Amino acid sequence: MIEENKIKDAEIIIEDIAEISGEKKHDNLYIEKALILILGILIGIAVKTEALNKITIGFDDYLMMSYEQDYDLNKMEDEQIKKMMEEQAELENQIEDQH
Repeated sequence: MIEENKIKDAEIIIEDIAEISGEKKHDNLYIEKALILILGILIGIAVKTEALNKITIGFDDYLMMSYEQDYDLNKMEDEQIKKMMEEQAELENQIEDQH
């Protein structure tokens, strides 16, 4: 009977260890989630800070000095349209001459 009691005690200890390790795993999960949240917040702050320093599209445009443009896009577009119309007319003339 003494041997049986020792075995039962050992089983109880093993069950207690299993319960404790289960609780620790549960606690570790919360700790991991908290650390991931904190890491995400820190990375977000770092990215936002760098973005404010680097990206300035449209933010201070009214404060910037205006420069003369070297290219007139409307004029360039008109020239391209005229060029395409001339090429199309030449092709039509060539097709009519062949027939």
